[in-house]
Amino acid sequence: MIGSILRFKTAVALVLLGLLTLLAGIGQKTFWAPPETITATAPAGTAAPLTVFEEKLRTLHPGTVKIQVKGEGAFLLAAGRPDDVDAWVGKTAHNTVDGVSEDGKALQLTHTDGEATAPSPAGSDLWVTTENATGEMDYSWNAPADGDWSLLLAADGTKPAPSSITMTFPNDTSTPWAIPLMVLGGLLIIAGGALLVLKPKSGNRSGNGGGGSTFARRAQAKAAARRGDQGPAAGTQETAAPETAPQPATPEKAVPEKATPEKTAPEKAAAGQKKGAGTARRSGIVVAVLTAAAVAGTSVAAQASQTPSPSAPASSAPAADGATPGSSAEGQTGDAPVLLDAQFRRVLEQVAGAVDAGDAAKDAAKLAPRVAKSELQVRTQNYKIRSQVGSYEARMPVRSTKLLTTVVTNKRSWPRSVMAVTQGEGNVVPQLLTLTQASPRENYKLVSSTPLQPGATFPGIGRAGTETLAPADKTGLAYSGDEALAGLGDRLTKADSTFKDKLVEGQSSPYIADTLAYQADVVKSGVNGTFAFTHKAAADNTVVFRTADGGALVLGRLNFSFDGTPKADGDKLTIGDDAAALAGGKETSTGMVLDFAESVAVYVPAAGSKDPMKLVAATRGLVGAKFK
Repeated sequence: MIGSILRFKTAVALVLLGLLTLLAGIGQKTFWAPPETITATAPAGTAAPLTVFEEKLRTLHPGTVKIQVKGEGAFLLAAGRPDDVDAWVGKTAHNTVDGVSEDGKALQLTHTDGEATAPSPAGSDLWVTTENATGEMDYSWNAPADGDWSLLLAADGTKPAPSSITMTFPNDTSTPWAIPLMVLGGLLIIAGGALLVLKPKSGNRSGNGGGGSTFARRAQAKAAARRGDQGPAAGTQETAAPETAPQPATPEKAVPEKATPEKTAPEKAAAGQKKGAGTARRSGIVVAVLTAAAVAGTSVAAQASQTPSPSAPASSAPAADGATPGSSAEGQTGDAPVLLDAQFRRVLEQVAGAVDAGDAAKDAAKLAPRVAKSELQVRTQNYKIRSQVGSYEARMPVRSTKLLTTVVTNKRSWPRSVMAVTQGEGNVVPQLLTLTQASPRENYKLVSSTPLQPGATFPGIGRAGTETLAPADKTGLAYSGDEALAGLGDRLTKADSTFKDKLVEGQSSPYIADTLAYQADVVKSGVNGTFAFTHKAAADNTVVFRTADGGALVLGRLNFSFDGTPKADGDKLTIGDDAAALAGGKETSTGMVLDFAESVAVYVPAAGSKDPMKLVAATRGLVGAKFK
């Protein structure tokens, strides 16, 4: 009777526990399921012309972050490397969105005082992508490449940046305990139902002879045990003395056997009660354990479904794009190339467009946004000469099409230099285009365009970014950049230069040989004048890129000066039409000076190599002419 009640209670408990567990599992997939997104809004803060979004917000949760911005008038959102964004912002007052509150509902905003205005960030070469909007913008923040990326929000640099900002983060909707809880709940319900339906057979029905069968079985078992012990002895006695009367001990021994059920019945009842109590205790323990397991499972599931704390540091979030958790932005961008391919092509197209516009109009003012230094001077003077001498040859056009290769520095400080090798329409041979960015808020400008020498081989340079060296740095090189250009200058000045065997050009390359022949011919034919020629490296024009073989490619400018003085009184020197356009006349009796800008590129082998330096590219342009 006690066993039936206990079995019923245990079954009911299992069914109820199963229903609760099943409900917990279903709830995690439905009404307890975590939200798919978390939305945080920026609080009202101090107005500033710029707002920066830190990289850690993009990696706070796995997936794409959505940004909604509302403002008056036009504004933009630009993506760039964190160090580039910081460098562009500089000392300008700005707000920084650098975190999310613990409840995930508010963005953390930090204000930095500084200059009240800044130039418009629109069109800066630092930005990989730029989104423009008027009034409202919905932006999906995705990394354009490996590494860290920040965002810059601004109007025009003078007006306050939009302050109505909302960020929506993907939430972790995984519920790892939902299915196990549902399976466990179903098993508990089945177990409870089975305990109610499948009743064990009663001990009274299994014996022979009705009531007291349990005692009978015990008596039979004891009798069988005695017979097993006495059987051989009794047989022996019958054989030896068949007439001997039966031993009286047997009936005496049988008395206890009959009395045994009467004595053991209370013991059996007590044992049954103890067994029932033990069973009850074991059943209670099982129910308690299962209940604890279900409750613990529900608790863990609830914790697993909770959204990670928005205030957790970025290093606790999964590392993005292979980055090491906890590493700094500087460490991740330290070796990154300063331009991605898409940026480079955009910059190159704008440079080529500016040069085309200037060449077509012969107007140097159109070059200013994208051309500087030697290239600006050469083209400006070329326009001036061509305006007076129609036959004077134009400079080689600059093309962005048929981009053969790019060379990008991974030096993150300024000035930054990159190079492109192109051969578009009007380029008889490939040309090396060197571009330099002087400071964060300036764009890349073309500083030289140099045609590759016929038969010359362009050295291999890593496309993913390479090291740039200071002109005086000789680390790992046979010669520094300064030494290479000085050697080339000496080689172009003197036929018997000490660099004759140390710096050579290809058999098909005519530049060095033609320059020496031209100078010798002027001296020989100019009988009424004394002439001197010098080729000296120009300061602040040298760029050195490390090549894949450990050598370097040195690009720079030589100032080629042609000085002439009449030998005697009354002698006159005559200059060409091109020089006359700059000097203001063709003849002089006092002397003249012609200045040329030579754009050159020299390959320098690695230290320890026995190979000579090689002239890779060279050209010259007249930039000045005057009478003494």
